[in-house]
Amino acid sequence: MAVSGLNWDDLRIVQAVCRTGSFSRAARSLQLNETTISRRVLRLEDELGTSLFDAVNGERRPTAACRAVVGNLDMMANAAADIARMLGTRDHASRKLRLTTISAIAEYLLAPRLGDLFAALPDLSLALETSDSNVDMSRWEADLAIRLGRPRQGAFLMRKIGTLNFWLIRPAGGGASRIAVYPEALAGTPEMQALLAQEGLGPVLLETSDLKVMRRLLEDGLAVGVLPDFLADEIPAEAPVVRTPLQVSRDVWLLSQPHLRDDHHAKQLSDWCVSLFAARSP
Repeated sequence: MAVSGLNWDDLRIVQAVCRTGSFSRAARSLQLNETTISRRVLRLEDELGTSLFDAVNGERRPTAACRAVVGNLDMMANAAADIARMLGTRDHASRKLRLTTISAIAEYLLAPRLGDLFAALPDLSLALETSDSNVDMSRWEADLAIRLGRPRQGAFLMRKIGTLNFWLIRPAGGGASRIAVYPEALAGTPEMQALLAQEGLGPVLLETSDLKVMRRLLEDGLAVGVLPDFLADEIPAEAPVVRTPLQVSRDVWLLSQPHLRDDHHAKQLSDWCVSLFAARSP
């Protein structure tokens, strides 16, 4: 295949489509129009003699050929950012990384310490994304991810950085017995199984994956439920509830793309994540 006409702008478009999963979102992120994105991708596919994306369920998913080079594209982007910093070109000096986790960890553990991170890395541009479902690291949906539970497989770096313990929260004085639970997709989690194993429970009162909402309901003594330790600690001592530690826990894992192993900003971000959970250790 002829590759003499490859240029960085075309490769940046491929990188953006991989990251966003659509031509339209890639266009917005690059401040181009969707027609330009489509035309440039088609031109590059023609030049390479292979398809780069498949259209699946309304998304653009990278083909095997595309996935094979995406890591190199990210390394090229990192190198370009490093060169820009060395040359002092402020417009392009920002280093963007994407970190994803569940909303409760983002709000209660990460957010209070973001100032420390940005003070250490003033040229970092962090995309902090929250989701109840695990992102697909193989599709480059994130550079780093904080995940509950060890992944069964995947071509990424991973390290255990902490443990979450859980507490059973009941209304004081034998009050309400209806329960607050996660959505059905999360019913198999250890903490939900521990909740459902309790005796004397009533029907479901609230189903939500928003732990902030669940904490408020449990804090008011309106239901029986479980909370991770950092949220159970937020319940005031005078709240009309009884707290009981559960014999279940979930390991917290930090995942990162392998090509970021020696990336300065990624290493600093990883160390910051590790420090947050280390600070929680007794």
